[in-house]
Amino acid sequence: EATELLRFISFPSAVIASSLNCYIIRNPEIGTGVPLLNKDTENVFPGETSSVAAARGVYSTTASRAILQMPTYFIPPLILETVVPLKHFLNDNPLMVVPITTILLLISFGIGLPCAVGMFPQVSSIKADEVEEKFRGLGYTEFYYNKGL
Repeated sequence: EATELLRFISFPSAVIASSLNCYIIRNPEIGTGVPLLNKDTENVFPGETSSVAAARGVYSTTASRAILQMPTYFIPPLILETVVPLKHFLNDNPLMVVPITTILLLISFGIGLPCAVGMFPQVSSIKADEVEEKFRGLGYTEFYYNKGL
């Protein structure tokens, strides 16, 4: 029973650890802010930064770290359990379990990483009425910011 319970604990633990680590490391950016850009990626108010845009960048990056865990936790077990010839091969060759599982993890991560990072664009937009007051009278309806990785 404990082994079965551990299967359900590892995924949420990894999601929480990964997301929390990202948030803790990136949290100072919220205080310092990020520059707001126009559609030509030029700084619209040099020397000033937006904490609202920085918070959105940190939150979206944190979410992508949580999403990144999904392929590595679900694809390899799904393949190992549903591909019957592979299952038989591994039952007949137990020394191949670790190498095959490692390859499946690497492939899952290789597919999952670009998908997770791509869910939130590197340069994101934010409406002018959603940022700090100091940016609102500049004649823009939308700003852009680099959310970071």
